[in-house]
Amino acid sequence: MTSAPGGSTIDVIKTLIVYSSKDHMNTEKTASAIGAELGAEAKKPTRVRPEDLDAFDLVGFGSGINGFTVHPELTGLVASLAERKKQKAFVFSTCASNKDWTGKLRTQLAAKGFDMVGEFHCPGLWSPLFLKVRNGHPDSSDIESARAFARGLPH
Repeated sequence: MTSAPGGSTIDVIKTLIVYSSKDHMNTEKTASAIGAELGAEAKKPTRVRPEDLDAFDLVGFGSGINGFTVHPELTGLVASLAERKKQKAFVFSTCASNKDWTGKLRTQLAAKGFDMVGEFHCPGLWSPLFLKVRNGHPDSSDIESARAFARGLPH
């Protein structure tokens, strides 16, 4: 809680962004934009211990999609977590295709007891196959969409 004008108090939601970004660092750009909007630190899964998440009300889990799947270091962290109570989560991803590949991650988070409050996906180049279609993504419009998504989350 923090003080508001007039002496009242308001709840401040502590937020952490955990992301896995490889190759072109597109997911890192997205994580940074969402984190900046929420006043949250963004960390890679290798820098987060399962017990670290206990200090946060809201946790964002983000991954670039490689081989049609979320990075194993992110799903490995989630698998290592104890059951959550009253903790909110959201997912985000970058991917060269338009398809959402985070379904298994969302299922894994829900099974751990997270209250899922949102998801965001944006284009991200990772393969020369998609060079003409996704070149330059995430662009400034994608990053602004990520910021708008973050503004809509509980905070």
